[in-house]
Amino acid sequence: MIFLNGWTTARAINGDEIRVKIIPLKRKQNNLSGVSWVEVGKQIEFESGEKCSLNVDGKSFYTALHKLYKLNS
Repeated sequence: MIFLNGWTTARAINGDEIRVKIIPLKRKQNNLSGVSWVEVGKQIEFESGEKCSLNVDGKSFYTALHKLYKLNS
């Protein structure tokens, strides 16, 4: 993947390209000393600030129904 200031490009099958940033997906976890935040995976952030989760393969994501984007490698 080519990163430019943390941003990379994702491409759809029809040729559309969007710029995205891969950020950590954090969840709260209870422990003896209270609550801590734990990274459980990665998610995608768009230039608009909207976020969505990566698919199980870790290389693709859906922006809407039938709109699959793959990260450029």
